[in-house]
Amino acid sequence: MIFRWPLPFSLIQPGALLKRLHSSTVAWFWVFNGLRLATGILLLPLVLRKLSTEELGMYYVFLSQVALAPVIDFGFSPTILRFVSYAMGGAETIQPQGVSKSTGTGPNFGLLWQLFFTTRALYRVLALVLLVILGIWGTYIVNLRVLETPCPRVTWVAWGITLIATVLNIYSSWAPVFLRGMNEVLISVRITVLASGVRFAVAAGLFLAGAGLMSLPLGDLTGSVIQQVIARGACLRRLRRAPSTKRSDVWQQLRIIWPNSWRLGLVTMGGYLTVNANTLICLKVLGLAANARYGLSIQLLGIISGMASAWTQVKWPIIGQHRARHDYAAIQQIFWPRMWLQYLTFLAMAAGLLVCGQPLLQLLGSNKQMLALPWLALLALNSFLEMQTSIWGTLITTENRIPFLWPSLASKLLSFGLSLTFIYTTSLGLGALVLAPFLAHCLFDYWYWPIHAARGIQTSLARFMFSRPKGKPGTL
Repeated sequence: MIFRWPLPFSLIQPGALLKRLHSSTVAWFWVFNGLRLATGILLLPLVLRKLSTEELGMYYVFLSQVALAPVIDFGFSPTILRFVSYAMGGAETIQPQGVSKSTGTGPNFGLLWQLFFTTRALYRVLALVLLVILGIWGTYIVNLRVLETPCPRVTWVAWGITLIATVLNIYSSWAPVFLRGMNEVLISVRITVLASGVRFAVAAGLFLAGAGLMSLPLGDLTGSVIQQVIARGACLRRLRRAPSTKRSDVWQQLRIIWPNSWRLGLVTMGGYLTVNANTLICLKVLGLAANARYGLSIQLLGIISGMASAWTQVKWPIIGQHRARHDYAAIQQIFWPRMWLQYLTFLAMAAGLLVCGQPLLQLLGSNKQMLALPWLALLALNSFLEMQTSIWGTLITTENRIPFLWPSLASKLLSFGLSLTFIYTTSLGLGALVLAPFLAHCLFDYWYWPIHAARGIQTSLARFMFSRPKGKPGTL
């Protein structure tokens, strides 16, 4: 199989190439993921040097609790993005299930304003819900092992800052989501890059100043404020004069958004509870040092998955517009090259992690370790399968239907049961937390949903995977 995207001669010239990269959404998304990589990798030497093993374990406890934020979102952000893309495609109305035919007359600004007011009100409520839940549950989890850290008082202060930063972060996320739904992905990513750069700079400076566990949450807090202010202003500049929208209009939109949002929310909740359950099992049975190895491996593979996902993430808004027009050929032409680029990027970076990951940690002068190589390889394979199922699942959601809810929850419940069984009845140790989800999801999710999604765009999985659709794939 050969990929052929002819490169214009003008792009060989440095000036033209830089101009193209500056206006490329994918290039900016890679910059954003590069900053995520910087946070995960360039800050990693500081994290490893400045934090003790116990503090590192607590750091990953913090991360597992922060993961509650997308759960509290409860599927609203992808649903809102999808509905905004329908409105941009000319949809007169939105509906709880399925996609109505677009009139093709251009953006429906009245519907866009209704979605704007609804989104803003919704995320205020979500922020308050997160504050209550995370304040109770997260505090309980931190309290389990806080006395093992060198200075429990500092740990509690760091947790308080983390709580505030996480609440503000979920509220500030609505405006970039709205921009992406309007297919202003480039503007949205540039704003996110700026906020991420501030997060990185503040966190690095505080680590060097000796702030320890407080460094990252303070960086997150600063970046969230900047992101909210700029992104909200960008949304308002791109919308026409606000119509008079009644409160009943907001509630009407919420009733339409809710049916698929709660389904996506339950899927996300299942994933969060699985990760959190594994963390709790690891803490209870194996301790903080083992949790540090497990958490570090999960984090690095998460960074790789995030880098690879750039190829598809920038195209979901335009795919949503084509879905509203029922233009399956256009969806195939856009999705096919992005899918393969995402797969190949992940495989190349994961191979690098397996070969060079532990030697690089030793080169950095750290005594911290990842999982043993066989278990790390299996974890990488599971991450790849999870990623490819995720992008096919996202393609399914552009139909405004969520058929994978209950099978996904069943797989996650089975994964939890297998984790408990393996950890208490075998000598696998951390391997139990790797093997259990792999076996559970291989039974159904990892193979069925790609087949189902391919049928939804009027093709078969085998034909789509290995036969490039005719037409142009669009600009990168």
